[in-house]
Amino acid sequence: MAPQDKYILVGGHRHRYLEAGKDGPPMLLVHGISSSLDYFGPSIPLLAKSFRLLAIDLLGFGGSDKPKGKAYSLRLYADLIREFIEKTGASSHGPVFATGHSMGGKYLLATELTHPGTFGKLVLSNTDGFITLPSFARVLSMPGVRHILKPIVTRRDIAEKMLAAAVHRLDKVPPDTCRRILEVARDHDAFETVMGLNRNLVNLDLKRTGLRARLHELDIPTLIIWGDRDRYMSPKFAEIARREIPGSKLVMIRDCGHSPMLEHPEEFASAIVQFIFSEPQKGNNPCS
Repeated sequence: MAPQDKYILVGGHRHRYLEAGKDGPPMLLVHGISSSLDYFGPSIPLLAKSFRLLAIDLLGFGGSDKPKGKAYSLRLYADLIREFIEKTGASSHGPVFATGHSMGGKYLLATELTHPGTFGKLVLSNTDGFITLPSFARVLSMPGVRHILKPIVTRRDIAEKMLAAAVHRLDKVPPDTCRRILEVARDHDAFETVMGLNRNLVNLDLKRTGLRARLHELDIPTLIIWGDRDRYMSPKFAEIARREIPGSKLVMIRDCGHSPMLEHPEEFASAIVQFIFSEPQKGNNPCS
């Protein structure tokens, strides 16, 4: 039976989440921008064999609340992730592990730096945080520009092109997963969330917030997974992330774009399972 959607109040807002595979240690899944937990779809049943999976739709995306005018920041998302972990009881029986894709990887780094000891180990897939966007990118969120972009960006053909650019081979992604991803990507309220992120660019950038300079403080095993054909975030940033995150390891997946959990779910899940269960544990978890 497919896992059923659940809902939980975090930070005063309703969040959609999914829970599967209750017998293993807890593994949190955090998606990227303009996305939802459905992006992990093909990998969820594979990971559920080894973990108690908790996948969440971040505030502003998927089936979670999309409050207008919210002051989005790394601190906000870090606090929400921490609260979600506590409210689901994930931290009550030992260390919590987490996997973040793209923007989600950046939020996991911010969570661990803001709330040290939240995670026992991290997996970062094609992670954001090592590209500094220019300040003029905020222009896209200005009312006149935003109103022109909205009907264009949320068109089906544009969403299809964006998804195609996020993978090396679209034919490897199950049709049902494609349909769900496109629905989420075309959501008008989620588009407004992206514009809100754009307006608060300074508070969502690892470097500008000073968190990137603190990456040396991380004291947990970290696995970096990247696709060698990533067109959104060049594989060169994988090596930058590996250098800046202490003791991290890098797995490069061949013939793969920005989304290994979609294109190569077996290899993606296998790398995670091997890393979590074979690497030594460091630090402690004050939530436990």
